[in-house]
Amino acid sequence: MPMPPPGKEYRIRPLRRGDRDVLFRLLASEGWVVAEGEQETVLSWVVQHPEMESFVAHEAASFTRVFAIITMSHRPQLRLGGRVATIDLFLVGEEHRGTGVGTDLLQTVLRRTEALGCKRVELALPGTRDGRHEFFEQHGFVKNGDELYVRRNPPIARK
Repeated sequence: MPMPPPGKEYRIRPLRRGDRDVLFRLLASEGWVVAEGEQETVLSWVVQHPEMESFVAHEAASFTRVFAIITMSHRPQLRLGGRVATIDLFLVGEEHRGTGVGTDLLQTVLRRTEALGCKRVELALPGTRDGRHEFFEQHGFVKNGDELYVRRNPPIARK
């Protein structure tokens, strides 16, 4: 895994199961709460899935002090005649925003999508324009006019 330039106070590495507690605290800080009883299963799915890749940023002095994550899925798509990648999750802890870690995480994923031969990288952003829109536009993303429709499935009944 390429390291950030010298002088950075963090490193980037693949997500691992041992990141569970800090990862779910980071997600909860942004309002994405995953029930404790489901965390291990969900993390296992993400870490083991052959068409998902996740990278975290952690403090250089501590392998376990994770403060940012990016998760990307990739799959073949007939209409593109190749692979498409989707950035599913991109989160930088508030105190680390503006430090360049987001750009380094995004560049890590973009290099990986190029290596996989992906023809396109997609992501969904909120309808209300904010700094995230500008960030991704600065990195070559453009709005394509498609609207995202979502259907929520009912929760699985537990016996």
